[in-house]
Amino acid sequence: MSKPGKVHFEQISLSSDNGADLQFNGRLFSESSYYDEDSATLTRLRLYISDRNEQIYSIVSGSGQHKTRRHYMVAEEDGAYRISNGVHTLRLPLELLFSSVFGLCGIDPDRADELRPDFEESLRLIVG
Repeated sequence: MSKPGKVHFEQISLSSDNGADLQFNGRLFSESSYYDEDSATLTRLRLYISDRNEQIYSIVSGSGQHKTRRHYMVAEEDGAYRISNGVHTLRLPLELLFSSVFGLCGIDPDRADELRPDFEESLRLIVG
């Protein structure tokens, strides 16, 4: 019988269209799905936490016979964040990571200061 509060990890394998498959011990943290009626595309987003406290994002989109698969790993290292898609890796300081996320998400720069504390708290909860 397992102890209460003990986190169970399993072997997870993710494929990517870039050819960089990823295998790790982890657990599913959250998932969601979105359907775009204009393109008739279903996208499934999954966030995993590895046993080494890395965040792994899996994004799978499909429309009919066409399917795309990609994954990204994010880990904190010495005050910076390492982001990898299995082929390319970036190391970013926290400030640049937030600027990049806000820019990619189309968040108005005038609202960045207002939203940043919530993003920081979410990142701390996930990374630990």
